[in-house]
Amino acid sequence: MNILGINGAIGWDGNIHRIFSDGSIINLRIHGSGVTLMMDGELKNALHEERFSRIKNDGNYPRLSIEKILEYNGLTKYDIDLVVYVCGPENMMQLGLKTAGYIDEKLQEYFPNSQVEFLSHHLAHAAATFYTSGFDEANILTFDGAGDSEFHQTGRWLVPHLKFLQGKDLTLTELYTEYYSVPPMYESFGHLYNKYSLIAYKNKMNLSKEMCTPPLIERLPGKVMGMAAFGDRHKIDLPEWFNFDKGSLQNSSAEQKLSEDDEELLKLNPDDLAAWVQHQFEKYLLLFLSNISKHIKSDNLCLGGGCALNILANTKILEEGIYKNVHVNTAPNDDGLHFGAALHLALKYEDEVFIPDDIGYLGIPYNDKDIDAALVSHKH
Repeated sequence: MNILGINGAIGWDGNIHRIFSDGSIINLRIHGSGVTLMMDGELKNALHEERFSRIKNDGNYPRLSIEKILEYNGLTKYDIDLVVYVCGPENMMQLGLKTAGYIDEKLQEYFPNSQVEFLSHHLAHAAATFYTSGFDEANILTFDGAGDSEFHQTGRWLVPHLKFLQGKDLTLTELYTEYYSVPPMYESFGHLYNKYSLIAYKNKMNLSKEMCTPPLIERLPGKVMGMAAFGDRHKIDLPEWFNFDKGSLQNSSAEQKLSEDDEELLKLNPDDLAAWVQHQFEKYLLLFLSNISKHIKSDNLCLGGGCALNILANTKILEEGIYKNVHVNTAPNDDGLHFGAALHLALKYEDEVFIPDDIGYLGIPYNDKDIDAALVSHKH
């Protein structure tokens, strides 16, 4: 069985960040588009569209990477038996097109002999990290800026930003979810880190608002994590990110009008602010994990989602002894959504699944002919 996992915009420009209509903000941008191929239970390749389009964090339908992965493995679009599509973060355009059946229709057009299935954003993150961990059982935490919209029991479409799951053998069981729209208002680890990272980096580089484009903003958390080593968090006096109450992280500054143009914030030393941001992230993540009920607590933890890229916090989890073993898969952010989706569906339909040890190296190799052609095409 040939299975493709796909993440990327179908029916709109996935590289558009926001449009303003009647005073409302509509988020159209997604990122990390790409494709993963499983053939008869064997993981063959996982490719990111940005490597071929040369657009950083490209969110569009991964046409080029799909062409490459099929060509390299000797397949055509008619040979694909199953396509699994992952929805991007907090994107109402995608929700509307999916609900209307448009995305399903287009995928069946692209792959005429294929069955089409969908997998939720956070479940794809969870599958990517748990099924590559080697653990028989584990707690799984997926957390990021935002996942895809889910139809909640309240009768509304809500956006999760954090899920806590239990993994056992090949089963993933959701235990706890935090949404933006359920009172009291929650704000995600990812959004908070991004907000303050933007302020810290603007201060550091003396950037104007116009210079802070979406592609830059998406890369800021990693830069600010590095800046944190040079600052003193004690020099920053800002409201705590959360109040911790009965196992939930209530945002304690939801009413705070945070603006990157606030004069007082612009006066803060960027390295000190970065250190404070990192401390807030670590403090409340460790507090959350330390209060997991002993009835569901495992010795093993698998982390997924964009926030799992924070290696300083991941290290602290081990240093504090909260878990004996911590696993973070290759590309835990949205770059790995298509990978998690393909793997999850392969485990559902195949009798056996083979994952190579070197899963950090799943691209297409380049031979001497490819290198010579590249040198000729870029010759000055």
